[in-house]
Amino acid sequence: MTSGLGQIVIVNGTSGSGKSTTCELFQRRAQDYWLLYGIDHFTANTLPAQFGHHGPRAREGIYAHPVDEADPGGPLRWSFGSEGVKAFATLHEWLAAASRQGCNVVFDHLLLTQTPVLADCVWRLEGLPVLLVTLKPPFEVLERRVAERRMDKKIPTDILGEDAARKIIDRLTRLRPWFYEAVYANEVADLTIDSDRHTPEEVCAMIEARLAEGPGTAFAELRRRYPRA
Repeated sequence: MTSGLGQIVIVNGTSGSGKSTTCELFQRRAQDYWLLYGIDHFTANTLPAQFGHHGPRAREGIYAHPVDEADPGGPLRWSFGSEGVKAFATLHEWLAAASRQGCNVVFDHLLLTQTPVLADCVWRLEGLPVLLVTLKPPFEVLERRVAERRMDKKIPTDILGEDAARKIIDRLTRLRPWFYEAVYANEVADLTIDSDRHTPEEVCAMIEARLAEGPGTAFAELRRRYPRA
């Protein structure tokens, strides 16, 4: 680790991959000081709901639209408006600032290749110690895990409408194939783990063991693959 800088561990994966569970357990197991944050908290609680991909001003923030415009009822993908681009740039600057203050951070993320997210993240964290972990269970495992979940988040129906829960479930279902493709198109990581074959405790132990070996190199390789815009 570079002297004076906090270690960043990014746990990347789609919904159902176990990234939030892994990050929470990793923090609880740690003997030293680790901050914990994540993409779900950021999109659900930090971004204003009206600019999120379920909101009325989504096209200025993060919006879901058909992968094939000729098939409006088919699979969806994310695109970003100007506010969404700024929001993710700010998120990555927060991560960088925490490391520069000497704080370790474990963060669950969606490093999407078909948006500005992945490239923006690797460049804003340049010069900082980052370990990139990708959790990749089989797609059918993700489908099963997500189907078994219950929606227990408070939904701002005053902004999104009374039928928001139904619309959100439908939209997320139609987004899932694209999320899988956009997250896992990048094969570069310091660790890639099938979280269907390993328990969260085993995953955390693998991350701890890799950290003990020295700095991650995945972000340096990704900067070579994604030149600065």
